[in-house]
Amino acid sequence: MPSNTSTAFSPLSSPTCLLTPQEPILPWISDNVLAIVLPTIVYAVVGAFFHILDTYQLFGSYRIHPSEDELKRNHLTRWECLRGVTRYHLMQISIGLALNYGAEPPMVGDEACKIYDAASMVRNARNIIPTLLNTLGINAKQLSHATKGASTTLAGIIGGGTLPMPGTETQDFTSLELTLAEFSVNILTPGVQFLVALFVVDTWIYFTHRLCHVNRTLYRLVHAPHHRIYVSYAYGAVYGHWLETLFLDILSFVLAGELARLSPRQSMLFGAAATVKTLSDHCGYIFPWDPLGFLNGNGAGFHDLHHQSWGLKVCVLEI
Repeated sequence: MPSNTSTAFSPLSSPTCLLTPQEPILPWISDNVLAIVLPTIVYAVVGAFFHILDTYQLFGSYRIHPSEDELKRNHLTRWECLRGVTRYHLMQISIGLALNYGAEPPMVGDEACKIYDAASMVRNARNIIPTLLNTLGINAKQLSHATKGASTTLAGIIGGGTLPMPGTETQDFTSLELTLAEFSVNILTPGVQFLVALFVVDTWIYFTHRLCHVNRTLYRLVHAPHHRIYVSYAYGAVYGHWLETLFLDILSFVLAGELARLSPRQSMLFGAAATVKTLSDHCGYIFPWDPLGFLNGNGAGFHDLHHQSWGLKVCVLEI
C-alpha cells in the first residue's frame, strides 16, 4: 500500500490489519453451512404459510384460480409434488456441502485497510479534475484559490491534491474522503456484488428456461414435469426434473456466488431473497400490497399465465 502520494498533503500511513476468523452467527453451525441450508429453511416456512392459506381458504378473494381448479387441472398430487421438492432440496444441500467441504471460515479485521485503500483512491481521483482543467488551458491551482473564499469544498475539488478539503489543513484524510471511502466499502461494493449475482442468476435462468421451451426435446425430457402444475401453489415452485434442478437452478447460484465473490452472509441474504421471490411467483395469489410487486411486473399473475397451456412459450422472464 502506498504511504504517500504526489499531492501537497499526503494520507496517513497505512494501518496494520490483523485478519481473524469471523465468529458464526449461530455458535452451533458455521456460516458456510448456514448459507447452504437457509434457503431450504426459508422455503419450508414460506411454503407452509401459503399452504395454510390454501388449506383454510384464507384471502380467497386474492386467489388467481378457485381452489377446486387445482384438483381438476393439475396432473400430479400435492404429495407427488412434495416428494419432488424434497429431492430438489436434498440435492441442493448435498451439492452445497460437497463444494464447501473443508472451507475455512471467512476472515475479518481488514476493514480499516479497505477504507484506507478506498480513501487513497478517492484522493488520487481528485487529481483528475485539475488535470482536465489544465488540459483545457485553465490553471486549476489559481482557480482553486480564487474560489476558496466562496466555497472551500468547491476549491478543494477544483484544486485536487493542491488544496485541502474543508475542515483540515493536516495530512489526514478529509472527512469527505473518509465518508466516500466508507460508503464504497460498506455500501457500494456489496451493492455491486448483489447486482452482479442477480445478473448472473437471472441471465442464466432466463436463457436456459427459454431454451427448454424453444427446444421440444428439452421441454419433453426436462422441463415438462414442472408444467404438470397448471394451478400453481407456493411449495411447488421448484418441482421439476432433477436435470433442471442441477443445471438451471443450482448451477446458476453457484456461478453467481463465485463470480460476484459473495461472502457466506451475503449468500444467505441473496439465497433467502431469491427463495421468497420464487415462492411468491408460484403462490397463486395476487395481493394488492405485495412488496415484491413494486419491483417489476413479473409476479404471481405473470407467472400463472406462463403455466397455462396458452402461455407456455411466453412470460419466461425471471427477475
